[in-house]
Amino acid sequence: MRIIGGEFGSRKIENPPPTSARPTKDRVREAVFSMIAGRVEGARVLDLFSGSGAYGLEALSRGAASCVFVENNPECAGVIFGNISKFKVEDRTKIKRVDVVDYLEYLGKKREKFDIIFSDPPYSLGISRNILIIIDQYDILCHSGLLIAEHGSKENISEGKGDVSIYRQKSYGITSISIFLKQ
Repeated sequence: MRIIGGEFGSRKIENPPPTSARPTKDRVREAVFSMIAGRVEGARVLDLFSGSGAYGLEALSRGAASCVFVENNPECAGVIFGNISKFKVEDRTKIKRVDVVDYLEYLGKKREKFDIIFSDPPYSLGISRNILIIIDQYDILCHSGLLIAEHGSKENISEGKGDVSIYRQKSYGITSISIFLKQ
């Protein structure tokens, strides 16, 4: 895997072992960033179920101000730490090795908000819709912010929640991308 564009474009990123994470294909990530072009520069980013950190690192490469990586798996968290060190972006990042739902609740209590949230849980869990509901419940997404949910194509999450509504949707084989916009 590699960073597609921006400051770190074409540089390789390390991946966790296949048993720990399912990496997003470069072409899917490239399509996502094409769909949100112009929204990344200066953004505060939250990367949930980070795996290798590819989404967050891509955002940083394209000018995001900061990124919080949330990954409970210790192997994956170690890979993210290594990738952050490789690109020397420690001052713009945090790694949280906690349960995603618990961390979202914590952010809600602290009233922290993000411009862009990436959510890429294991497809087998079928929890993308629940994550959308929790993000809306704790009001973590800024006004006009984007939630990019990567999920299995069989999981239908096209219905928004509260002020968060579907903006764009695209499928790539077994992978679907649903982008939600907060009004």
